[in-house]
Amino acid sequence: MPVSRAYFTQLLLGTLYAVLFLSLVPLVLAAAMLVLSYAWLSEWSMAHWKAALHEHRAAIYWVTAAIMGGALGLFYHALDRIIALAKPSWQAAYQTMTVLYMLLMSYGLAILLVSALTPSYHQCDMYTRQLNGGERQYRGQQFHIELCGAGSDASRHEQIRLRIYDEHGRWRAVRYFTIRWASDFPLMLEYSADHFSYFDAGEQDDFARVMPMPPPLGDWLITHIPLLR
Repeated sequence: MPVSRAYFTQLLLGTLYAVLFLSLVPLVLAAAMLVLSYAWLSEWSMAHWKAALHEHRAAIYWVTAAIMGGALGLFYHALDRIIALAKPSWQAAYQTMTVLYMLLMSYGLAILLVSALTPSYHQCDMYTRQLNGGERQYRGQQFHIELCGAGSDASRHEQIRLRIYDEHGRWRAVRYFTIRWASDFPLMLEYSADHFSYFDAGEQDDFARVMPMPPPLGDWLITHIPLLR
């Protein structure tokens, strides 16, 4: 079999094996949940499960990254054995293609993982009114500040998503923070001439956050690169 054909065949099979291997993680977790007693499981609602996943998402990211690293290592090793059979003048091209493909596959899998662990935000009109969002003008430009909530937990903490749109409806910036209901913690956005402030209850010390207005270029880039949001 020609080296090129063997390479692309192994590339396809390696991709399938890597995806199947990484799919074992949620399957193992699901199996573990099934062996737990029903009485223990019934004490937790879906909201509790979502809150637990969000609370421990950093650990989940690291564990998944370690598993992904092992799978990609095996993936590269299988392809490297075939690349060694190619002509020396072609080996660098094959290796470069392999690395680029692995980076692209890792990025796609990371987006899927982050999307799966991201809370579902809703009732944007209500939260926008309650938290003092809405239409604002900065330097002659009109902006709409939208706030949406993910639902409060048992301790009355709630994840909030803040999005900023320009007058043409284009998404210009996004922020995520936590508020605490039923307390003296500040909830309302506070506006100034060139920025506005919001307050993050998830931070222990400095909970005040500043959003420059109009949003800088860096914020526009973040909104268009999923893993940076």
